[in-house]
Amino acid sequence: MNIDFRGEPAPQRSNGLPVRYAPARRAIPRLRWALVALIVTSPILYLGWVVLRGGWVVESTGRLTYETTRIGSVVGGVVSEVLVSENDTVTPGQTLFRLENPAINARVEHLLDELDRLSAEQLAARRRSEAELAVLDEQITALENLIDEQHEWLSQIELLSRSGAVTRAERRRANAELQRSRGDLIRAIGQRQALARSIAQGDPQLREREQALRLSLDMARADRSYLSVKAPDPGSVIELNVEPGDTVGPGSTLLTLARPSRPRLTAYLPPADGAFVQRNRPVTVHLPDGSQLTGRVSDRPTLTGRIPDPMQSIFRESDTALMVRIRLDRPVPASMAVHGLPVEVEFDRGITVMLARMDLIPAFASEAPGLH
Repeated sequence: MNIDFRGEPAPQRSNGLPVRYAPARRAIPRLRWALVALIVTSPILYLGWVVLRGGWVVESTGRLTYETTRIGSVVGGVVSEVLVSENDTVTPGQTLFRLENPAINARVEHLLDELDRLSAEQLAARRRSEAELAVLDEQITALENLIDEQHEWLSQIELLSRSGAVTRAERRRANAELQRSRGDLIRAIGQRQALARSIAQGDPQLREREQALRLSLDMARADRSYLSVKAPDPGSVIELNVEPGDTVGPGSTLLTLARPSRPRLTAYLPPADGAFVQRNRPVTVHLPDGSQLTGRVSDRPTLTGRIPDPMQSIFRESDTALMVRIRLDRPVPASMAVHGLPVEVEFDRGITVMLARMDLIPAFASEAPGLH
């Protein structure tokens, strides 16, 4: 057993303070304290950076949009199928939704039954007309034979009247009978023509009822075709407003479609920075993927609007902003051609921006935009 009587060595000192651990371990506590200090001061540093950048740069949030179409239901019903999802690309004529409406289907079936019943009535009427036509043909044949006999008899009376064997009254009576038979024949021929038209075209009253029913049936079938909602134009689905089981009425919006078109960029600029905007002023647009586009202010802002909720910042005092239309100098990259894409729009930067905000020099715009 070895006993050391030299005692504990004196601790090393650092800045006048005793340090009882090895020199190799001193850097770790220092690094920890530096990390804690960085974490504690990071909000202050970030706030300072935001304030400094805000005084140096005139920028705002913006949103890239495309022409949109709201697709609604023409008839009411219950949504049975939703055949697309958000961000899907659709083509003209593609079925998007299917609706159910028992009343429309029942009306189509009822009208079809009425047409069948009317067709049966028309067939029965045609058969009655054919039977009447057969009887009428016999009557016409009999009248034609009777007229021939009466004409012959009248000729004989003419001969007898010359010898005085027949009186004038008898002659007039025979002539009247002949004319009456001829009138009956003319009426029978007219009835025959009417019956022939009825057989060929059907009963006029039944035909009018059939035309009205067919018009109603066409309208009901059109309503039934509207139960399948189709895309009128090509585009991308940006919002679905219904889901299976929802009840919709005529004119209800089912989805919103973004159509292929030139993009529209709207920047939401704080009203305090309105003096930095004028027509044709160049701007820089920063896309989310880090790329940049150049553009120009289309016109002086004449409207204010509310900044969309997803684009609002906690550092803004108000959500009201000037709506500035931007005209891009070149097309948006295909990867960034997205409806509703948020972007950053830079109007100006530099020491002159800071001096103008401190009212040490006039703003760059030759005239303040103002609202009229």
